[in-house]
Amino acid sequence: MENALFTNVKKLYDHQLYECVIPPASLLSTLLQNDRNVATLEMEYQVQLYLANSHYKERHFRIAVRQLDDLLQQRRTMIRYKNACLVAIESAYAQFTDVELRRRLAECYKEIGEFFQAIATLTAIPVKSRTPRVNLMLARLQHRARGSSTMATSITSLGCRNKKEATLAYKDLVRDCPMALQAIEALLELGVDGNEVNSLVMSAATTPNNIDWLSNWIKALAQMYDCKHLEAARTFQSLNDTTTLRRNEHLLVAIGKCYYYHGSLSQAAQYLSTAVAGSPHNLEAIGLLSVVYDIGKMDGAERERERLYVQVAAEREFTAGHWFVHAQQMHSIGKYERGLDFVERCLDIESHHVEGLLLRGRMLSSLERSTEAVEAFRVAQTVAPYRFEVYKGLFHCYVSLRRIREAEAMCTWTIRSFRTSPRSYTMLGRTLFHFSGKDVKTSARRFAEKALEIDPNYTPGVALLAEIYQAEGDSKSAIKLLEMHLERSPRANLFSILGDIMRSEKQFVKALEYYYLALGLDSKYRQALLGISALKSSGITGSSSNEDKRSTSSSSFADNPAPSARQATPCRTPDFVLSDSDISQILGDPASSPARSQHGDATGDPEVDVDAIVEGLAEGEVEGSDTMTETLWHDVDSEMNN
Repeated sequence: MENALFTNVKKLYDHQLYECVIPPASLLSTLLQNDRNVATLEMEYQVQLYLANSHYKERHFRIAVRQLDDLLQQRRTMIRYKNACLVAIESAYAQFTDVELRRRLAECYKEIGEFFQAIATLTAIPVKSRTPRVNLMLARLQHRARGSSTMATSITSLGCRNKKEATLAYKDLVRDCPMALQAIEALLELGVDGNEVNSLVMSAATTPNNIDWLSNWIKALAQMYDCKHLEAARTFQSLNDTTTLRRNEHLLVAIGKCYYYHGSLSQAAQYLSTAVAGSPHNLEAIGLLSVVYDIGKMDGAERERERLYVQVAAEREFTAGHWFVHAQQMHSIGKYERGLDFVERCLDIESHHVEGLLLRGRMLSSLERSTEAVEAFRVAQTVAPYRFEVYKGLFHCYVSLRRIREAEAMCTWTIRSFRTSPRSYTMLGRTLFHFSGKDVKTSARRFAEKALEIDPNYTPGVALLAEIYQAEGDSKSAIKLLEMHLERSPRANLFSILGDIMRSEKQFVKALEYYYLALGLDSKYRQALLGISALKSSGITGSSSNEDKRSTSSSSFADNPAPSARQATPCRTPDFVLSDSDISQILGDPASSPARSQHGDATGDPEVDVDAIVEGLAEGEVEGSDTMTETLWHDVDSEMNN
C-alpha cells in the first residue's frame, strides 16, 4: 500500500498538481512515521521533499519554512552516512539540491518578513556554489529588504548595514549575466562608479557582440543617480533617436523618468504617455504619469489621470503599483487620510517604492502633520537621495515647523547636491528674496539668474527673477522678461504676475486682460481671481489703497497654499546663514563643491553629512533680528506644487 501511495504522490508532483500533492503526501508521511517496519529513510525523505515543495508552490510559506528546515537537517544526516540514493534524487529533481532548497527557504523567510533569517540562510551557501538567482536574491535582500514601512529606524539601519555585501553580490551576478540591467542599475544606485560598472559588464565572458548602446545606457543611469537628470534624459534620448531601440517601452519610461526628476513635466508626460499607449499595463509608467499629471496641471491632465485610475481600479490585482495609483488618486482629489491608507499598503508590499515614500511625505504635509512628514521624507532620503523632491519636502516641513535654521541648511544642501538643476537655485533664491536684509535680497537675484542660466525656459525661475526686478523698481525689465517667456510658453502664473505689475503701474485695462488670460489657462487660479477682485473693488481706478491690498511679491507658485500657510503670522528669524563667500562658492565652479550625500564627491572630497549639519543647528530659533513677512510662508508652502 505504501509503495502504491508513494507512486501516486510522485505522479501528482511530476504533473505539478501541487494542491493535490499535499493531502496524500501528508497521509503517507504519517503512515511511514507510525509504521517504522515499512519506512525507509529514502522514501520518507522524498515524501517530505514533495510535501515541503508543494507547500512552497502553493505559497503556504510558514508551513514550508518548518518543513524545509527539517529537510536540510535530514539531508546533512544522509550526507554524513554517505547515502547513495541522495545523488539519484537530486539528479532527477534539480529543485531538490541543497542550494535550491536553501533559496526556497530564504524566499519563505522573506515572504513572512524574516529578512535577517533569509539573509543568513543564503549566506550559508558557499560563494562558489551560488547561482545567479541566489546572488540576485541575496543582493536584493541586503540592498532593499526592510521591516515595516512605518518603522523608519528599521528602514535606515537595515538599508545601510549591508551595502557592501549587496554590492559584491550584484557584481557576481553581473559577471555571470552582464545583461542583468536591474543589477547594473542597482550598482549605480549604491554609488559604484559608472566607469567601473561599464568595465565589469564589458569584460564579462558572455557579453554579446555589437552592443555599443549598453555603454550609453550605463552612462545615462550613472548620470541619473549622480543627480544630473537632464543630462541623463538626453543620453537616453540619443539612444531613442539614433539606435534601433527607438520607442521601446523601457527606454521611453527611462527618458520620462529623468525629465520628471529634472522637473520638466510636460516632456516627462510626453514620453510616459507614449510608453503607456504602447504598453497599457506598465504600472511603473502609469504610476509616474499619474504623478506628473497631478503636479503638472497641464491641459487635459485631470481627465487623463482619471482615465488611468479607472483602468487600474478595474484590475482586481493588489500589487504595490496598484495601491500606489489608488493613493495618488486620493491625493489628487484631496482625500489624504484615505490616500495614506493606500500608500501604506503599497509600502507594506514594496518598502523600497520611491514614489510611495514621497507621496506619504506629501500627504502628511498636506494634513499639517509636519513632524511625521519630516520622518517620512527622511526615510525617502535613505532610499532615494538623488531625488530633488526629498529635499524640497524637508525644506517645506521645516518652514511649516518654523525651524528656520534647518530650512536654510536644507536649501544650501540641495544646491550642493543638484548643481545642474534650476530648481535648487530657485528654491534658495526665493527664500533669500523674502528676508528683509538688503544684502540678502541682492543675493537672491544671483541665484535666480543662475537658475535661468542653466535652463532659460524654467518658469519658476522666470517668475522669481521678475518679482526681484519689480522689487528693485525695474518694472520694464520684469515686463520684458515675462512677455518674452510667455511668447514661448504661456503659463497662468506668469500672466498673473504680469497683471500684478501692470496694476502696480496703474495700467488697469492691461492688468485685467492678463488676469483673464491666466484664467483662460486655469479657471481656478487663485492669484488671478484675487487680482480681478482687487480691480473690481477699486472700480478700476488708481486708488493706491486698493493696490496695496496685494503685495508685489505675490508668488507665481501660490495657487493652493496649505491651511497652515494661510494662517501664518509674521515671526522673528535670524539672518540667513550664508555669507558672501558661501554664496560665491555655491555659484562658482561645481568641481570645487561638496558632492551628493550618498556617493561622495567625484573629485575625491570627503562626504558631507547633512544630518550632522542639521542637527548642529538650533531648532526653532525665531528671535533675534530681522522680520520675515507672511509672504514667505505663503510662497514657500505653495512652491511645493511646482
